[in-house]
Amino acid sequence: MFRVRLVSSIFLISLFLTAPPVMSQDLRTSVRTALSSNPSVRAKDAAVRSAAYELLEMRGAYEPTVTAFGSLVPEYVDDPGGLSLADNARSKNSREVGFVVELPVFDGYRRANTVYVRAARLDRTMFEYLDASETMALTVVQAHIDVARNRALLATAQDQLARHLEISDKVSNQVSGGRLPLSDQLQSEARVEAVRITIGEISRELQNAEWRFQELVGSLPKSNLAVPPVPAIPQSLDVLVRTSIANNFRVKGAQAHVDARKFERGVSESEYLPQVSLNAGSSYGADLDGASGEETRAFIGFNLTWQLYSGGRNERRRALVERQNEALYDRMAIARQVQQMAETAWTSFHSNQRISGLASKQVSLNRDLVAQYLVEFELATRSLLDVLIAETELFHARVQQVNSNAAVVMSAYRMLGAQSQLARYFGIDSTGEVLALQVGATQSQKPFNVIDKALPVVNR
Repeated sequence: MFRVRLVSSIFLISLFLTAPPVMSQDLRTSVRTALSSNPSVRAKDAAVRSAAYELLEMRGAYEPTVTAFGSLVPEYVDDPGGLSLADNARSKNSREVGFVVELPVFDGYRRANTVYVRAARLDRTMFEYLDASETMALTVVQAHIDVARNRALLATAQDQLARHLEISDKVSNQVSGGRLPLSDQLQSEARVEAVRITIGEISRELQNAEWRFQELVGSLPKSNLAVPPVPAIPQSLDVLVRTSIANNFRVKGAQAHVDARKFERGVSESEYLPQVSLNAGSSYGADLDGASGEETRAFIGFNLTWQLYSGGRNERRRALVERQNEALYDRMAIARQVQQMAETAWTSFHSNQRISGLASKQVSLNRDLVAQYLVEFELATRSLLDVLIAETELFHARVQQVNSNAAVVMSAYRMLGAQSQLARYFGIDSTGEVLALQVGATQSQKPFNVIDKALPVVNR
């Protein structure tokens, strides 16, 4: 019976360590559910749509502005040279209504650069949304693995409790028969209570893991949740680092911020160039400027303004240059962080892989050792303490095996996260990524073509 329990427990652990690929569907479903319903991800999505509408708003900058006006003002005008004797120095209610149309003709490329700035900001916001989605996916993977790992640990501890209870029963019978001292019974009972404490601690961690899972996904994990299989990893660390820096959404978002800073300089420089607009208007009024009678006015022409001098221009230009430098250095820092993330995941994966292999061997050796000690204990050639120590070592090895295997899987998913490939791995719609790669603006593109790129973003 004792050997049957041992074989059964080893079989359960082997199932945990070799989770079949079909079980990964649970993880895929969890990730998709979290990305579609989690409030923090939805908030990022709203930010993307807001930035897209702000870009679409720029169409209005290329359309005429129509302003209506009206006035009713009591006036007193004393102008003997310009007014008749009947109108001069008399109070009248001046009334006028009309409209003015203004169309910018040249603004120093302010509108164009503003379009490019907003396109770059939309680009950055989209990459931030995609990065948040990747982060959420990785967090769900962590929560999923934590639940499965703690459940496996709980099953292992419960099996260990059953083994100790069986040993304690045997010891109690032998103590009653006078074959063993009372101290052996106390030792076995103490080990039983120690395992029960361990079960309590694992149960607490499992409860916390399940609540964390519920917070992310919106529902408690299923009873058959299993650790997913290990995804494919890059062939070398160098390949991992290069693809991570090239593909990571945080790096791409930082580059979009650099672009926005560059176009902001163009917006600022536009203020120092001529501003030309076409103006037209018409009005109808009565008793205007002190003269009795009705009056209709109409006009059309060009207005020119040019700010020839204002203090602080050089300092402003330098400040904008430094802002662009700040964005460049931020991008470099983020690239280094992504590299460190990739390197850490790579090291953790291979380190835990070795530990898992060693733990597997240790489980096999300790299993044989426990079986041998039990035989010798029955023959009275081995003490109870030796058996209990061997059991404890077997339990620790099994725990190490469970933890290291879970760490191997998590490290592999962290590699995917460093490369911003989690959504693609789980088969989640990549429309957002495609759109983000298409929005980025350059000065060679016409502003209206850039503005139109926001339409698929709001219509997706």
